[in-house]
Amino acid sequence: MQFRTELRVSAAETRAGYRQRVAFGGDVAGAPHILIVEDDLPTAERYRAQLEAAGVGDIEHCTDSREVAGRIERRLPDVMLLDLKMPHIHGKDLLDTVSVTHPEIAVIVITAEESVETAVECMKMGAFDYLTKPVEPHRLLSSVRNVLKIRGLERELSSVANRIGGEGLQRPETFSAILTRSASMYAIFSYIEAVAKSPAPVLITGESGTGKELIARAVHTASDRPGPFTAVNVSGVDDTMFSDTLFGHRAGAYTGADRPRGGLIRRAEAGTLFLDEIGDLQTASQLKLLRLLQEQEFYPLGSDAPETARVRIIAATNSDLGARQADGRFRRDLYYRLAAHHIHVPPLRDRPADIPLLVDHFVRQAAEQIDTDAPRVEPDALRLLEQHPFPGNVRELESILRDATSLARAGVIGAELLKGYVTTVDRAGAARYSDTGGAAERESAPGAHRDGTAPVAIGDRFPTLDEVEEYLVKRALERCNGNQSAAARLLGISQSTLSRRLRRT
Repeated sequence: MQFRTELRVSAAETRAGYRQRVAFGGDVAGAPHILIVEDDLPTAERYRAQLEAAGVGDIEHCTDSREVAGRIERRLPDVMLLDLKMPHIHGKDLLDTVSVTHPEIAVIVITAEESVETAVECMKMGAFDYLTKPVEPHRLLSSVRNVLKIRGLERELSSVANRIGGEGLQRPETFSAILTRSASMYAIFSYIEAVAKSPAPVLITGESGTGKELIARAVHTASDRPGPFTAVNVSGVDDTMFSDTLFGHRAGAYTGADRPRGGLIRRAEAGTLFLDEIGDLQTASQLKLLRLLQEQEFYPLGSDAPETARVRIIAATNSDLGARQADGRFRRDLYYRLAAHHIHVPPLRDRPADIPLLVDHFVRQAAEQIDTDAPRVEPDALRLLEQHPFPGNVRELESILRDATSLARAGVIGAELLKGYVTTVDRAGAARYSDTGGAAERESAPGAHRDGTAPVAIGDRFPTLDEVEEYLVKRALERCNGNQSAAARLLGISQSTLSRRLRRT
């Protein structure tokens, strides 16, 4: 709950009224905003009068469910009182959309239908509470009061997290190239600021595509080292090439070396040398790197005189260095030298709050590159992306959206356009991911994988649509541990559609 440091109450506002407003979670400057979505005007007015009598004065109501989206865009409510049985757009469909596009809105469902199944279904879809008509005034006030108190606590916790994370950073502009809302990433930023001035090496680990080089550049920027940031990928580089690339050579060091050449260590003088894919470095080269880290000196090829290195080493890998140490492919002493400071970048699937932010950025970026307006990403498409585990992480998401932006029609990216890029189901019911997605995947026969096999088969015969539908629904529910809302998102349908399908069986 957020309060101003100086609270001023006008003479017209009684002490009791002031206490009421604070109890509802609003500060003195403004009460929480509540949107009543109810097609029966007298009922909506009754709810409004009951809430205003309790001191909650910032209330509006909407009698046409088709106008809800526009109302939300104009002004985001803290709480929505939602009638389920609405003409035009059913309340469940509104709940499904709002819970995905605006999870910060607390939705209290109100309906005349006294059904435990419906109540459970709505709660799984994201409703905060479920009230049956006729709603007693004290029950309505209690529900609204509870949601506002809980939302107030959530805001305060978020504020504390921001102070520890983003707002607590000394120089947040250092990390402007990394788009995130994740507390785990903010913790990494704080750690970077703490160790940036140290001359000791930094080891960055994490899956491919998580942005390890961006983290390395942030470490360099935060260090204020006067020299440049110099990057090299050491994967697949033999020992001679490694030595020549990093340390340079003297004239005549080998055939064709007719003039001296400074290596990357000299180019990165007083700066940072970033060694990517360090886990793939050959054993002989590991020994030379270890000497560089221990003694801060190196030998150019063809030279017997050591030279001093004034450079900070940052290394990165997506390999399991523990396993490589165990089988002798990576030196244990080198690992401990490199990991003087260690940063592990979490995969995208562990920071789902970043997906909407990254989607917006990559779509706009892709649109600029092809000189077109950025297409709108529909809620069902965003749900599909949020269900995808992204084995290729941020890099995979960028690739998907670049291709999808090029293929978007009528300025819209919908779920159908993205289904070729994300999870499909094989005959065993296991997750399968398209290697490239996009047009190549969609050119294959409908209902077939790239190798021509059907994703679902019943013996040797071709299954009926009902059988395929039953199979996919069953598998989706199994993968989501019975959560109908999550299963519906995985299937690309609304939760109410899935519920109707289950009632038919």
